[in-house]
Amino acid sequence: MSHSHNTEDTRGLKIGIVLNGLYAVVGLVAGLLTGSLTLITDAIHNLTDNFTLSVSYAANRIAKRQADSDRTFGYGRATILAALINASFMIAVALFVAVEAIQRLSDPVAVEGGVVALVASIGIFVNVFIAYSLSKNRKDLNMRSAYIDQLFDALSSFGAVSAGLLIYFTDIQYIDSIFALLIVGLLLYNTIKILKEAVHILLEGTPKDTDIETIVKIIEAHPKVIQTDDLHVWAIRSGYNAVSCHIVIAQSKLSESRSIVEAVKKSLQTNCNIHHSTIEVEFEESTKNKAHENH
Repeated sequence: MSHSHNTEDTRGLKIGIVLNGLYAVVGLVAGLLTGSLTLITDAIHNLTDNFTLSVSYAANRIAKRQADSDRTFGYGRATILAALINASFMIAVALFVAVEAIQRLSDPVAVEGGVVALVASIGIFVNVFIAYSLSKNRKDLNMRSAYIDQLFDALSSFGAVSAGLLIYFTDIQYIDSIFALLIVGLLLYNTIKILKEAVHILLEGTPKDTDIETIVKIIEAHPKVIQTDDLHVWAIRSGYNAVSCHIVIAQSKLSESRSIVEAVKKSLQTNCNIHHSTIEVEFEESTKNKAHENH
């Protein structure tokens, strides 16, 4: 991640923490006073956002550290851990609210719809502004999880406005619980996707934006490369992919093999979004000898 991106990310997260905190307190107080589960859900979601934004902020700071003898690949995966923590926390909160909403369907609580709509409308503007401040670097999983969370906060606030207006004009109280469940469903859908992607990276799965067959074709497109073996592809952090492999090349001088490796690395970076390559060279003659010995 570039220095300018990191600075923008940090600024956006700071803005989010302050604004989210202020709105969450207002929303929670209003929700408790009006008895609106939708507004309380919206406020709790914003309070959890303050936790998740704080985790994202801390992870961004840690990720800027240079590689050392303990973390030879650097600290970039701190942001992946942050996304995992954030997603897990949001799922837990969503399930808690879902249980409360289901219980309220059979025993609705009287809600002041007008106040709900007014307070939630403020939340829409707050969340959209924060989402915009986080939108510059959506390729990073940590920042994308924070960005998506803010968009869904805006949607959550919109749902609260809709619920408040419907309750105000129809006096149907269980609408509050229905909208709370809809918001929870949408939140779970997107949060689970982020959780799966974070786990995929931590388990060193093949990055979604890469294709093994394409990588092999790119490597073997070099006229001197005969075969590719022991190929491994993984993401060190979001958007920073790595490859390790053995290549079999036609018998040549050692100096020539170095230029072949450099050419393959450059081709992988240009065509396959591979930023870190470890390539071991084997000569065709030596592989034939190994095959002969095995027989």
